[in-house]
Parts: sequence; structure tokens; C-alpha cells
Amino acid sequence: MKKAIAVSVLVCLMSGPEPGSAGQVTPYGFVRFDAVFDDSRLSHHQYPNWVKSEPPGAENNSNLTIYPRLTRVGARFAPAEVGEGSEISGVIEADFQNGGSESRQILRLRKAYFNLKKGDWHFLAGQTWDLISPLFPAANNDGMMWNTGNLGDRHPQARLTYKPGTGFSAAVALGQTGAVDKQDLDKNGILDGWEAAVPFLQTRVGIEHGKFKAGAWAHRGSEKTATPVAGNSSDFTSSVAGVDFSVSAADRLTVEGEGWTGSNLSDIRGGIGQGVNTQTGEEIPSSGGWVHVLVKPGQGWKLYVGAMTDTPDEEAVPEGGRTRNQAVYVVNRYRPWKSFQAAVEYLHWTTEYKGLDDGTANRVDLHFTWNF
Repeated sequence: MKKAIAVSVLVCLMSGPEPGSAGQVTPYGFVRFDAVFDDSRLSHHQYPNWVKSEPPGAENNSNLTIYPRLTRVGARFAPAEVGEGSEISGVIEADFQNGGSESRQILRLRKAYFNLKKGDWHFLAGQTWDLISPLFPAANNDGMMWNTGNLGDRHPQARLTYKPGTGFSAAVALGQTGAVDKQDLDKNGILDGWEAAVPFLQTRVGIEHGKFKAGAWAHRGSEKTATPVAGNSSDFTSSVAGVDFSVSAADRLTVEGEGWTGSNLSDIRGGIGQGVNTQTGEEIPSSGGWVHVLVKPGQGWKLYVGAMTDTPDEEAVPEGGRTRNQAVYVVNRYRPWKSFQAAVEYLHWTTEYKGLDDGTANRVDLHFTWNF
């Protein structure tokens, strides 16, 4: 039955109206193969967010995982007129990183949204990337270096954007709190973000001028429990403010990154996955960010060198909690043809703990991608 459903979904993604008609569907995607070696245990062998604590003198616990789970299939629905001066477009996208065995992977929905445009205004509704933290580090395409300095994930949301075509943009989004961390501190079977009965709010203002892009953004969400946590509070707020930038020199050098500070950030991939201290009932503040340099040494080559960190307030973290998560990486990508890419990336990763020994890992990922 599951196989039949998956096949039906893929067929729907690949089919559409006749070429040239309004709302034409364009299939896209890629087949990707990863072979990953870790010399220490991470939070997950394929999409890690931190390194597990290692006792002094302990032998490294290495592992190798080989998989095609990042293979992706999608469909873009070209703009179609729905009224005078208005048009609607959309995207549906899925991959296979949703559990199952390494020979029985399960389809995962990544994006499903429509975008209604009229003049300088855009209204988007569905599931897509968060409005905040719009850039991505080059390494670890599975875990996206979440909880190591990179914020944001995909949430169900409704978004309104004003983009007049002058290089300026302003946007606001309302979305589902708890969609990522599924926090239920009082264990009553209702997610704390649902129980708050209000959506999260995200805003971003951006500018673009030539090869310079920058933005400022903020997030605020509410959570509620039926009973106080640690006898302290039953109302919690998730909030963050941050900036992003990208600047290029000629066509061979680009520097980009993000910086942010906030508290109770587990639902948007911050605080090293720690939102509320259940021992004290207090929100955990955290600050972090990332930066990388992209160099294009020759035709088809891209070389990235980056560093990142997520640093919660140590006093607010419970005993045994994570107090710093940082990594440096080098990524080398080569595209001999437009449709094919070979890449190798190296990560040196360190996670510090309160009252426990640090964890350090070296991670190498060799991957090949065929785009269609």
C-alpha cells in the first residue's frame, strides 16, 4: 500500500498540463549518493546536530553510512492568471529522509505551497523554509548544521511579502509553533505550541544592491503548558533577532553568513536543541551564527571554507546539557557537466557539555549528484 501511494505521488509530480499552457508543470530534482565516515558518535549518523560526550581516553567509535536519502523530486507550477493583474504559482517537493530502512526509505514532504502575486505583493501559503535565517552553510546537507549556528527549518505558514523591484523587500509570516521540536513539557499529549493557540510571527527586511545582499529578521512564538514546569511557569516565549549578508567580489569570491541572539530556540534549530530548562522552568538564552568564504578557482570548481557556533548561556543549561557547539568545514565541489556534481566535505566538530566531557568528531562526506 505504501509503495502504491509513493508511486502515485511521484506520477502526480511528474505530470501536468500540456506544454505552453497556463500553469505548466516543470518536474525537477536530483539523484544523490552519499558515503559518510565519522570517527566519533554524533546525535545521528546521517543528519547530526551535535557530537556526543566522550570520556577521556575513550577509543573513537567510528561508523560508515552509505545512502541515497537526499535524492529529491519536485514540481514547479508556472504562474497562471487567476484574475486581472494577478497570477498564481506553486511548488511541491519531496525527498526520502523520513525513516525506514536503507533499502526501504520513506517519502518525506519538504515543500508544498502556492504563491499568489499581484503587482508588488506576494501571498504565500503552505509549507516552505522559514522567513528568518534565509542562507545555508555549504556543509552537511542532511542536518543543515542546525543547532551549530544555522537557524530555521520548514514550517507550515502564511506569508505576505512586499517587493517593489528596487532592491528592497519586507515580509511577515505566521506559522505553526512546535512543528519541529514537538515540545510537550507537561506530557499531556498536546504540543505546547498548539496549546498556546497563537501562531508564531516572523519578519524580515532585506536590501539588494549589485553583488551585496543583507537582511534583518526576527521571530517570536508562544508556548503554553497545562501545569507549571518545575513549579515556575506555564507560559513560554521563543524569540530571536538576527542578520544575514552576502557579498561577492568579481565572480570568484563570495563571503556570506548570519548572526543571531535569542532564547527558547529549539523549534527553529537553536540553543543546541535546548529550549526550556525543565529543572528550573526557565527559557535558555543562546547566541550564534556562521560565516563561510566561497572561492571559484576554476571552471566548474567551488571551494568553501566556513566556521560556526551555537552558544547557550551555561548558567541556564541543566547539568549534563550542551553549552557550546562549534564546527569548521571545508567543502570542495566539482561540476564537470551541468547535470553532474562530485563533492567531498570535511567537518571538525566539537560539542561542550556542562558537567560532562566534550565530544569531538571528524566527519568526511563524499557525495555525487545527478541533476534533472
